[in-house]
Amino acid sequence: MFPFGAMFAKLEALFNSSRVFLFLVTFRWLSSFMAALVLFALPDETQIATFLPSLWTFLLIIFINLFVSLFVRPLNQLVVEYPFVIGIDLLFGAFVLTISGGSYSPYYLFALSPLLASAFFFQVRGAVASAATFTFLYLLADFLAHRVPELPPAQRVTLVTHLAGIWLLPLLLAYPAVLLQKIKHAYDELALARDELAAEHKHLTAAHRQLRIIHDLTVLLQASPDIGAVQKCVLDTITARLGFRSVLIALVDPIHEELENWALSPAQASFPVVESLPLHEENGELCRAILDNRPFITASEELLISHPQLNTWLRSRRWYVHPLWLREHAVGVLLIELDMDEELSGERKEILTMVGNQAAIALGNIILCIDRARRLAVETERNRIARELHDTVAQSLFGIVYSLDACINMLPAHVDEVKKELTELRTLASNTHNEVRQSILDMWPSTLTIELFESDLRSYVAACSSRPFEIVFEHNGDFNHLPAGLRRTLYRIAQEALTNAARHSGANAATLSLTITKDLVSLVVTDKGRGFDPGLVLARSRNREHFGLRGIQERARALGGHCHIQSCLGAGTAITITLPIHHR
Repeated sequence: MFPFGAMFAKLEALFNSSRVFLFLVTFRWLSSFMAALVLFALPDETQIATFLPSLWTFLLIIFINLFVSLFVRPLNQLVVEYPFVIGIDLLFGAFVLTISGGSYSPYYLFALSPLLASAFFFQVRGAVASAATFTFLYLLADFLAHRVPELPPAQRVTLVTHLAGIWLLPLLLAYPAVLLQKIKHAYDELALARDELAAEHKHLTAAHRQLRIIHDLTVLLQASPDIGAVQKCVLDTITARLGFRSVLIALVDPIHEELENWALSPAQASFPVVESLPLHEENGELCRAILDNRPFITASEELLISHPQLNTWLRSRRWYVHPLWLREHAVGVLLIELDMDEELSGERKEILTMVGNQAAIALGNIILCIDRARRLAVETERNRIARELHDTVAQSLFGIVYSLDACINMLPAHVDEVKKELTELRTLASNTHNEVRQSILDMWPSTLTIELFESDLRSYVAACSSRPFEIVFEHNGDFNHLPAGLRRTLYRIAQEALTNAARHSGANAATLSLTITKDLVSLVVTDKGRGFDPGLVLARSRNREHFGLRGIQERARALGGHCHIQSCLGAGTAITITLPIHHR
């Protein structure tokens, strides 16, 4: 309510037509009794000559007043709808003045009551029209009452005073009536503005509530770690925050084109166990609505889903079905239970659409992340297998081929040496077989200690090298407390770096330095061999034989570390690997 609303309401109540009409009726009664007091208080010798006895005139006026009082509401409505009815009252007032003495009549104030009514109901225009009409009627009544062509001076003063009253009193009442009409018009405009603001406030309140629900839902969805948590957030929002009786959600598996992950809130024992259902048009109206992205309200006679138990359970209730889509892909479907005769308002449909859109975004993003993670895992696994095969099988096969070539060259002159080489090749082939199994299953022992680390590297390099090659180990820190995966990666990197040094550097020895601190581990492999051009060797388009160096770099980057290869012709080689211990 506006600050002045209460004041306007009081003014309107005070000056409304029904109350003013009652006031005018009261005025008629009071003026009648005052006239009766004046008449009956005068001595007989001062009585005014009239057409009727004073008592009969008084009784006539009382009868008219009673009639007006009994039918005040119909007469009030009649005057408002038909203004000429005031003329009848003006004629009656003139008649009363005629029969009661004209300008000498004590009923002068009574005769003015229709003028006051005309001024109030029809403002200035009504006041002027009624005053002009009653002026003529008053003069006619006075003439008929006295039939004196020439009035004495005292009577002239009375006549002029009465005529002035006929004009002044209506005009005086017409001005407040005009003011009241303007006030009422202003009040109506303010009331209209108030109603519009109230409606706008209601709309803004509903919008704020919707935004608050969507904001809270968005925050919860962002914090949800998996699809099940997202489903729970959506179900709780629709039932607890929006007040729906129950809600059912199912998700679309885009790979197999099936509806799965059915979740109901609140849980009901009568809900059937539902596995994945094919998402095809012939499987019911629910599937067609999802594929067409078409919301609808269920009817009891239609086939909703081809699953018999689920279809029976769904048809026992009335549902609003809202498909969930993210861009051009179907994500799932929401089924919100309605009362049998409930009509879903536009506002509630709008907020359900907003909730559904947020749910579709959250679920779609999680499904997209899962798909990306699956693809990344496949790619990572492929790269891992490629590195494992290169570091184990390829190196071993290279050693076998190299040794077989040497054996061929030694036949038939050096049979004993060839026999010895073939025995070693059999051992190497057996080791290669074990390496293949180990690479496929990725089954590294968790008990890889620093001792096994050194001894296995010596054995592996010795098997891959055709000449004696010495390895000098230097290590600082607790190797045995490193994560198993990090120990395995360090072994593979060292394996590749030492094998390259034994085969290509031309040196007889290499140094492996392993330094472990609180947060980092550093592996440095150096030799004093012939060296090479790192840029030329790492260019795959020019030399595809040296994939091992790229494998070292990729392993380091995969664990958030760095690989630095320093070498030049005739100055040896240094490969430095730095890895974080707690990389996520």
